[in-house]
Order: sequence, then structure tokens, then C-alpha cells
Amino acid sequence: MSAQPHDIDTPADPYPGSMFSLTNHEIWVLTAHHEGRDNGQVATWIMPATLVPDRPRVVAVLSPQNFTHDLIALSGHFVLNLLADDQADLLPHFGLASGRQVDKFAGATPRRSPQGIPVLDGSCGWAECHIVSSLDIGDRIVYVADILTQEIRPGMTPLRKKEAFAAQPPDVRRQLEEKHRVDGERDRVFMKTFGA
Repeated sequence: MSAQPHDIDTPADPYPGSMFSLTNHEIWVLTAHHEGRDNGQVATWIMPATLVPDRPRVVAVLSPQNFTHDLIALSGHFVLNLLADDQADLLPHFGLASGRQVDKFAGATPRRSPQGIPVLDGSCGWAECHIVSSLDIGDRIVYVADILTQEIRPGMTPLRKKEAFAAQPPDVRRQLEEKHRVDGERDRVFMKTFGA
């Protein structure tokens, strides 16, 4: 079952006037675990980082302001969960609240990867990753990670950003758009300027 829009309103364009307004990224939930703490966050800046089939590697671009990032930086591992098109309800759960204030896995008994990281049921697949390199650009950390193990569910359709937003009730969509705006303003002060 695919995500269905709640109304005909079009979500606000986070990149007005930019070629990036034409993109429609897959929605991932990146999960992490360190010293008894679990967390997860929505991530859309995930991509393969090699053409070598027997040594899979990914790039994940994350905000160092997020609690999930703290756990990843400490443990050196994370799990990528590629959401399926019927999992739009996970977007506000993993995208609005901070794990510093809310236990996003409270009351749940998630399946675990070999490193003990939560794995989300019902996704298109998941991959446990080990960080091998990183680049700090101020407002984001660019991680390069080797995929240690992965599980793929054939026949599933990934959830994409535009459909995920359209499937949210109007009040949740407004909260997500406002968080995007506020985080962008917060991040402006952290951006590093590199040589001209």
C-alpha cells in the first residue's frame, strides 16, 4: 500500500528556485546505538559511494546537532533503513522530536543488527555500516561507511520525500516544514567557509 495524500496542498519547496527542487530523494531512517542508548533520525542525503559490488560503501550526510549523530560518532556504526512507501507515518516519529528529549524506541523491542543497532521492520531493506572516513563541513558531517551486512526485501517500493510529505496531515506537514526552516537558520552559523 502506498502513501496517500491527505489533501491537495503542495508541500512548501525547501529549495525555491533551485535545481534541487526537482529532486525526490528516498527516505531513510538512520538508527544508532551506544552504551545502552538507541536513537534514529530521518535522513535523505544517503548515496552509494562505490561501483565495486563486493565492497559496498555509502556516503551519509548528517547534522552534528542531532543526537543520532552523537551516538554514531561514539560507536562508529549505524544502520540505514530504507523506508517502504507505506511507512510515511514514521516520518514525524523520527523527524520531529530529538532523541535527547524523547526515547524513540520506548515500548518497542526492535530487531537488532549484529552490532546491536535497531532495525526497523517493514522497510525495503537495511544495511549495517561502519564509518571509515569523515569530513566536517561545519553544518554537516559527511561520513563514508562500509556496509558490513545488509538485507533487501525484493518487490518493495521505497518511500520518497514528496510522497512522504504529501501523506502527512496538514498540521504535521507544517511542523516538518517549520523544523526544516528553523534547522536551516540554526545551521547557517555552523557552516564552514572554504578557500575561494
